[in-house]
Amino acid sequence: MKTRLQHLPADVFGLSDVARAALAAGKDFGPLPVPTNVKDIARPAEFLGVDERRVLVDSIDRGLDAAGVRLPVAARDGLEALRQEGVTCVITGQQPGFLCSPLYSLYKALQACRAARELSERWGTPVVPIFWNHADDHDIAEVHHAWQINLNLDLQKITLPGLSSGRTPVGEIAIDGEAQSLDALRAQLRGVFGKPDGDADVTDALDLFFPRDGESLSRALTRAFTELCGPYGLVVCEPDWIRPLLSSELGRIVSSGAHDATLVDALRAGEAELAALGLQAAIPVGDADAGDAPAAALVYRHDRATEGAASVRVALRAGGEGFRLDGEQGSRTPAELGSLIVDAPRDWSAGAIVRPLVQDAVFPTCAYIGGFGELGYHAQLGPARDALGQARTPFLPRVSLTLVDNETRLSLQRIEADLETVMRATGSFRPVETETEEPAVVQALRGVGEDARAALLEHRSELAKLEPALAITLKKTAQHVQHSIGKVIDKALRVHKNSAGKGARHIRRANSMLVPRDTPQERVLGPFAFIARFGRDFMDALWSEMPSASTEHLVLHLEPDARPDEGDDS
Repeated sequence: MKTRLQHLPADVFGLSDVARAALAAGKDFGPLPVPTNVKDIARPAEFLGVDERRVLVDSIDRGLDAAGVRLPVAARDGLEALRQEGVTCVITGQQPGFLCSPLYSLYKALQACRAARELSERWGTPVVPIFWNHADDHDIAEVHHAWQINLNLDLQKITLPGLSSGRTPVGEIAIDGEAQSLDALRAQLRGVFGKPDGDADVTDALDLFFPRDGESLSRALTRAFTELCGPYGLVVCEPDWIRPLLSSELGRIVSSGAHDATLVDALRAGEAELAALGLQAAIPVGDADAGDAPAAALVYRHDRATEGAASVRVALRAGGEGFRLDGEQGSRTPAELGSLIVDAPRDWSAGAIVRPLVQDAVFPTCAYIGGFGELGYHAQLGPARDALGQARTPFLPRVSLTLVDNETRLSLQRIEADLETVMRATGSFRPVETETEEPAVVQALRGVGEDARAALLEHRSELAKLEPALAITLKKTAQHVQHSIGKVIDKALRVHKNSAGKGARHIRRANSMLVPRDTPQERVLGPFAFIARFGRDFMDALWSEMPSASTEHLVLHLEPDARPDEGDDS
């Protein structure tokens, strides 16, 4: 497969104020370094001992074994290297979605591999790419479906039935083959591509991405990403595998601080630091007692009705003496909450804004890769990191990328539009219509309609002499004849417009492929469709062009070798 990379401005889909400020300042951005090149990432100081590293690696190993996931050689070598002092990690992550959607989850994983490889070469020591599989997320309605573009170029939502919103972590929800109609869904996905039942690429994509009976969506992602990205060194980690380590650090973080400043105080100081730069916090801490705005979930308690049952996550927010649990009147001091977490490590997890602090206490992190939405709350953590003795971890903006295939390029040519114009229109692009000469047959039919109406009405007066009502009937008949011919003309013009002018099919393809649901492609479409269409060559093409860092929006043109059964879709 041939590829060609095109560069567009970073703001093709718009940028937040925090993103603009961070990109402008780069590694000198006050709240945290935002390097635009891995060369600007400084090697962090060592803070983990050999014993701490051994426990971390052994815990991940046991988790992989229990999951039945075997690491490719490059990933296995990287994980084992983590036992050595001086070895660091590039961390990224995302909550698991059906069929490993959306695309940017895969982009994050490959970018982490590329950045780790380049840093390893610069520093002369292994750097391990870690993908944090956020199985603790509980918004199942956000991840239980995947969008596909069907043969009619319409977006089709494929949903796992029988799953609804709740507070149970995604990693604890096992997919049931019968309840979730897995066989029917597999058949439906095959139909989306219009390929024969035995097509090897579709079969491979289904075997790779489709959840198996008894699996969770998080386990399906671990399995798929390990197979796809493990050869480049990626190690996928599910939080449950290292829960005791995470909770030990979470307990310390919520109960400690420098100069008597609590975690909540430090997080609010981070908001003030951003405000001094004229920027707003992405996740304001708030106050559960204030009632004027929702307070952020800082910590979650995992409640279980019985031992071994699926849990329900209940949030603790800033309030009272420190932290207030949703649905309860009382509150807990930081020390009390820290003690509870340490006493029952399996029953707790960090909220989004606290999670980076916990991750960087457990892993020897040298850089984090995330989207601009994540940058918004990572930028709030500076004072909290200072209070905890952590470095302000460099934040590499994730690569933003749009895929363009041959058919989409053809459609862009037909509607005489450039990529950037269509993308900036965010799904509502319509070309400026130009006058096109009507086909001769349309002009002839229009004349036939007018002549037929006139010829019939010539007999109206004579017919009225026989019976006045007949004249009225004749007038209606003349109108009906002309109208019927007009309907044929309308259909002929639509066909002509679609084939010779700026056709609706090509407009629909451009909008659906580039900005589906009025949203950047990478946030809606998933990798399944591209593996099903192009096979594993797609991964090779993506890896060959994936940079370790980019401040632009990239467009990857896919130019697969033509197959004997493929023709020009006009």
